[in-house]
Amino acid sequence: MGLIKHSISFSFATLLSRIFGYVRDALIAYYFGVSQITDAFFIAFRLPNTFRRLLGEGGFNAAFVPIYAMDIKGGREKQFLSSAFTYYTLVNLLITLLGIVFAEALMTVIAPGIKDKPHFELTVFMARWLFTYLFFAGLSSFFMAVLNTRGIFFVPAFAQGIFNLVFSLVVALSSHSFGFYSLIWGVILGGMAQALFNLPSVWRSGLMPGFSFELDKDVKLLVKRLIPSLIGFGVAQLSFFIDTFLASFLPLGSISYLYYANRIFQLPLGAVSVGMANSLLSALSKGEDTKFSIHLAAKFVILISLPATFGLIALSDSIIALLYGRGRFSEHDVLTASWVLGAYAVGLTFFSLQKVLSSVFFAKGDTKTPVKASVLSVLSEALFGSFYAFFLKWGVFGLALGTSTSALISFSYLFLKIEGGVIAIKDLFMMLYKPFFASIFMLFVVWLLKMWLTEPIWILLIIPTAMVVYFLSLLFLRDALSLTLISRLKSFVEQKVQS
Repeated sequence: MGLIKHSISFSFATLLSRIFGYVRDALIAYYFGVSQITDAFFIAFRLPNTFRRLLGEGGFNAAFVPIYAMDIKGGREKQFLSSAFTYYTLVNLLITLLGIVFAEALMTVIAPGIKDKPHFELTVFMARWLFTYLFFAGLSSFFMAVLNTRGIFFVPAFAQGIFNLVFSLVVALSSHSFGFYSLIWGVILGGMAQALFNLPSVWRSGLMPGFSFELDKDVKLLVKRLIPSLIGFGVAQLSFFIDTFLASFLPLGSISYLYYANRIFQLPLGAVSVGMANSLLSALSKGEDTKFSIHLAAKFVILISLPATFGLIALSDSIIALLYGRGRFSEHDVLTASWVLGAYAVGLTFFSLQKVLSSVFFAKGDTKTPVKASVLSVLSEALFGSFYAFFLKWGVFGLALGTSTSALISFSYLFLKIEGGVIAIKDLFMMLYKPFFASIFMLFVVWLLKMWLTEPIWILLIIPTAMVVYFLSLLFLRDALSLTLISRLKSFVEQKVQS
C-alpha cells in the first residue's frame, strides 16, 4: 500500500496547490473578468506554463527517475546528478532566452486568430516577460524529479502552491494601481518562490547537485530517453495549444472560458491521476510487482475520478458561480464557463487512466508507445474539436468536448497495447461497475439536494454530502479497495489513540 501512501501525499500537496490556484484564478476573474487582458494573459502564459507541465509532471520525470534510481543502487548518483543538473540548467536557460527573443512569432503560431485583433500587441508584450518564469519552473521540476526518486512527494508537489500563493498576493495588492502589470510580476515573483521552496528539502536530504561539465555516461542515456519522452508528453500538451489555436478564431473571451473551466477540471485530474502516475512510475522503476501495482493504481483512480466526473457535470453551474461569479465575471460568463466545464468532465476518467497506463510504458523504457498515443490524441482532438466547434457550431463547448473525445481514443490505444495480460477488459469492468453504481446513486442524491438548495453556496454542503453517500454506497456494495482503505484508516487511528 506504499504506492497509495505516496500517491495520497502527492495528491494532498497538489490539492492544496490547486486550492491556492483557485484563489489566483478567482482574483484574475474578479479584477479582470473575461476581457482582452485575460485572453492576452492566458495566451502569453500558455507556452511557459506548458513547459512547466511538460518538465514537472511529464517527460523529464519519466526519463530521469528510472535512471537516477538505477544509479542510487550502483552508488554513483552524485556524478550523474551534478552532470545532469549542469546540462539541464544550460538547456533550460537557452530555451527561456529563445522564448523571449521569438515571442511575437510564437504568439502568432499558437493563436493566429488574434493576429489582427487589438490585444495581439499586449499578448506579445506579456509573453516576453512571462517566459522568464520558465527558467524558475524548470529548476523546480528538476528538484521534483530528484525528491520523488527518494520518496519525497509532498514538498515538490506543494511548490506550485507557493507560486499560486505569491502570485495571488501580488495581484491582490497591486492590481488596482498597476493593472495588467500585476499579472506579469505575479508570475515572475511566484516562479522565483517556487524554485526556492524546494531547496531546504534538497539540502537536508543531501541531494544538492553541483556543477560538472563532464558528460556522464548516464546523462547520454537520459538524453536518449528524454527526447522521445519529451516528444510524447509534449504531443500530449499540444491539447492545450489546439484549444488555444482554434479558440482564437472564436469570439473574444473563448480562450478565457477554456482557461477558467480547465483550471477547475485540473483539480481532480492533477490531485489524483498525476500523483498516482508519478507514484506508479517510481514503484515500477524499483522493480515492484507490475500487475498488482497497475491494478491498484487503475482501481484507485477510477474510484476517485468516476464520481468526480458525475459531480462536475451535475454541479458545473453552481461551482462556476461560487468560484468566479463576482466582480467583473458576469452571469453570462458563469453560464458559458459551466457548459465548458461539463464538457471537460466527460473525459476525466479516461484522462486519469491514460496517465496511469503511460507510466507503465515509461517504467519499461518504452517511450514510443506513449508518443504514438499522444499523436493519436492530438489528431483526434483537432478533428473532433473542429467538427463540434465549427461544423456543429457548438463553439467553445465543442472544443472542450473534442478534448474529452481525444482522451477516450488515447486511453483505448494504450489499453490495447498493454502486453502480457497485465490488464484486460474484464479487469476494467470489475474495477468500474461498483464505483459506477455508487456514482449513479450519488448523482440522484445530488439532484435532489440541488432542487431544494438552489443557491451556489450550498454546494459547500452538497459536495461533502455526495462524497459520504458515494463511499457509503461503495461499502454497501462491498468494494474491496474501499474496505481495505477503511481498515487501514481504522488501524492507524487505533495506533494513534493507543500511543
